[in-house]
Amino acid sequence: MESVGISEMLILSCGCLVPLVLAVGVVVALLVVVGRGRSQGAPKKAAAPKPAPARKVEPTVAPKAEPTPAAKAVTVEEIATKSCASCGADNPADNAFCEYCGASMAEE
Repeated sequence: MESVGISEMLILSCGCLVPLVLAVGVVVALLVVVGRGRSQGAPKKAAAPKPAPARKVEPTVAPKAEPTPAAKAVTVEEIATKSCASCGADNPADNAFCEYCGASMAEE
């Protein structure tokens, strides 16, 4: 008996599977066509839905809007600043580095 390699096995299996897949496809297509040809009969009319009983709606009162406090303007004097030891520029106190020269604002 002659040994068969993997490539020969693939060719043989594809040769057997292709006709099988085509036959299944033809059967499915025929079933779809036949299924569409059947008449479903006259469509049944659905019963009209009964209206829901009316509910008594009480008027609602919108809550009173409280006035929002006006925004307070912040002046430069109110912002805590710290001078840069390297360039002398004023920076916000919570900065880690100077906004102008990039030097560290840590106390030395």
